[in-house]
Amino acid sequence: MFCLATTTITALLLGIPPPQPNPYFPTHESVSKDTPGHATTEVRTDVGWVGPLQTFNVIVLITPDPEWHVYWKNPGASGMPTEVEITTPDGFVVGQPMFPRPSIFHGEEGVTYGYSSAAAIFIPVTAPAILQDGQLEFEVTTTWLACKKACVMGEKTNTVLLSTNKVYHGPLHRDLQLSRWIEALPRQLDDLEGGASIVTGNTLHITGETEMRPIRFIGVERKGIRFGYSSEIIQNGDSFRLPVPIHVDFSAIKGDKLIVEGILMFGRKSDDPSYVVHLILDSTSNQHEGIGN
Repeated sequence: MFCLATTTITALLLGIPPPQPNPYFPTHESVSKDTPGHATTEVRTDVGWVGPLQTFNVIVLITPDPEWHVYWKNPGASGMPTEVEITTPDGFVVGQPMFPRPSIFHGEEGVTYGYSSAAAIFIPVTAPAILQDGQLEFEVTTTWLACKKACVMGEKTNTVLLSTNKVYHGPLHRDLQLSRWIEALPRQLDDLEGGASIVTGNTLHITGETEMRPIRFIGVERKGIRFGYSSEIIQNGDSFRLPVPIHVDFSAIKGDKLIVEGILMFGRKSDDPSYVVHLILDSTSNQHEGIGN
């Protein structure tokens, strides 16, 4: 949890009353090095403390200035991905960031993806098997590109102190702002009725059932993976199949596995449902392994 001053600032940004300190749970302290960039960042965790082998989330709240926007992990036709780097004590393992559903912006440069209001990025971190009682420091550096008519680079480093317990796992916080941020995250594809994905030939096929329209997919391009534009959605009542052209090039990477990743979005509003599409392609077996579907 933030220290009281940081919690108050975050609550005012979101327009909700700040949560009151809980005397039974240790709090986090956060100190920041100010950096310009037409956006602000704040950092907290989702646990009261952390115990051995416990996985928790470091949460970065990035808030662009009015009329400015920052970018999703795939910025689209222009821009730069928002990135988070965490320096942890020895033994802690940092996972891949989880971004909330992005908005779609149309401009002269083309279609881009990002956020024009506060967005909470979740980064899972797993503790080592052996911990001692005390406090540990996590340094969180966020870099972004903020754009209006012009674009400005931004960077900020926050330091979070997290209490540790050598025996017990810490409880999850239950405050309202955390619940709202969790609701904004994409869910796993198998949470969708009939949700599944498969790559055959040069096409990624995504299937499921929903009454909501439109249905859109944004892929995360990386070395060895390029996406085309889906030209049509095949529908039968509430069931749909979305074919997405994909170019796979194993020669562009070291190793024999490629990750196919993206977000499936229903409706037009930022709080409409969205789902993670995540597959692993294996060149040695010509098979794929779906994660969350």
